[in-house]
Amino acid sequence: MSTRWERLAGDGAFALKLAFGQDPDDGQAADPDVSLSWGSFQIWVEGRNLCAHQEAGERIESVHWYLLPLIEWFVAHWNPLLHEERLPAENFDDTAWKSLRGTRFPPAAIDESSERQARWEDDWQAWWMRHALRAASDGGLFPDVVVRRLRDFVEISWGPTRTAGMPEHVDFAESASGFSWLPPAAVADPLHEVLAGASEHLLSRAPASDRFRKLRKRIAALRAAERHRERRLMWLAGLGTNEHTVHAGWQRVKRYLSTCDELPRRAMLEASVSPLVVTGSCQAALMFGSLAPNVGEADVLALADVMVALHDPGSASQSFESICGAVPIEDSGEPSWRQGYELAEHFHDHFDGTFVGDAFVDIDRILETLGVEVVDRGLSDETVRGVAFDGERHRPGIVVNSRNSANEHSFGRRFTLTHELCHLLFDAGARLAMASGPWAPRDVERRANAFAAMVLMPNPLVQRAVAALTGALETADAVGQVANRLRTGFESTLWHLRNLGYLDDFARQRIEAIKEIEAIKEIAATR
Repeated sequence: MSTRWERLAGDGAFALKLAFGQDPDDGQAADPDVSLSWGSFQIWVEGRNLCAHQEAGERIESVHWYLLPLIEWFVAHWNPLLHEERLPAENFDDTAWKSLRGTRFPPAAIDESSERQARWEDDWQAWWMRHALRAASDGGLFPDVVVRRLRDFVEISWGPTRTAGMPEHVDFAESASGFSWLPPAAVADPLHEVLAGASEHLLSRAPASDRFRKLRKRIAALRAAERHRERRLMWLAGLGTNEHTVHAGWQRVKRYLSTCDELPRRAMLEASVSPLVVTGSCQAALMFGSLAPNVGEADVLALADVMVALHDPGSASQSFESICGAVPIEDSGEPSWRQGYELAEHFHDHFDGTFVGDAFVDIDRILETLGVEVVDRGLSDETVRGVAFDGERHRPGIVVNSRNSANEHSFGRRFTLTHELCHLLFDAGARLAMASGPWAPRDVERRANAFAAMVLMPNPLVQRAVAALTGALETADAVGQVANRLRTGFESTLWHLRNLGYLDDFARQRIEAIKEIEAIKEIAATR
């Protein structure tokens, strides 16, 4: 392709390259404005060119097509693209690409003629249009790349997906499933630089084009941080499935928060912003972004009250500060629980095993020592187990949802408290507000579960508990004895024993089967 203009911006983490050349069809296949945008593009993520592909055995480094629809798509969806986290229909998997694949069609249990199925499909399609690069292809062959917000990062995920009409001899070389979490500005700044340069070039080629003039104006307007601040925060909160419902949900939250005093309300709504993107989420958006999209007024008010009560700048204890620090989720190929275990072991080592008693770990003493306030609230959303709060202007605190069945027993409550402690210690950036439930990030939740298991069941205590058994460990009764001694739940203890190597998978599965049969018999006996 004979290049008339090109621009590359970014670094080793993220980079975008656009180039314009001569339309090979000389304007016969597109309108004049679109014809002028014939060119190529490359998207680089951590050294991988996601646009590289094979055509009949030859490696092609760029995607070649009309680029105007792509540029306009980036501009039209800028705010949700870089700020909307909540996935459509269901929080199905760790990355947006995998989740879209897994939720493309409604579950078989949903009646084909039902309104729910239609809503599922509409929500999925609308989200795909806002976040999937292929939504901008307009007939071209694009890689399957999805962009969304993930807490204080922008997630770019991708994978191999063949679409109808895609030639068999075309294969995107870098399309093996992958993802990257990047600082928002590291994506927004080079993206905007290239888009702005491209619009200037197109307008220089056709100065009379209304389409190009409007495009340049819209791209320039993306830098108006204050103008876009509210809309960007509303996408972060994600209380809805489209722009209308997300906007209505955010206005509802702000209306609820208007009953709070000014200082704590401002603390909940303040966020770090750059001209192009909100770089750090406000606590209100973080909290409601991990709750159900239809969160009710009662829950919003209850949690807002807690946040107001915890408003106390600079009050974190020295013990808390000594170990608190954001730790990124690892993608090392290790089992998903490994990092949580390592953080728990580091926690006990940091405090020289102070909190490890003769038989069990006293989580209440841990929280008291760290200065973490615990509040019990009955949230109407029973799927939420607990909520963690922290920030520069708040004391660290944990809300335990008394209506969640897991918290009805002492061992379940202990696990919830320790799980939320992991969020406070290792998931906090400048601020934290996370509800542990179906809409929280799955990998973050798995790590917190593993942390809770190892904090409450450190290996020295497990060894003592197993040694105290009078019979073999490979029975449900023996596992129950270990759980009772450690004051932990049966299921978490069983899996922990398996992870530590005290039980193999065969024994774990057999014990689970026995417990399931016992539960069925118990239910039958009550009928």
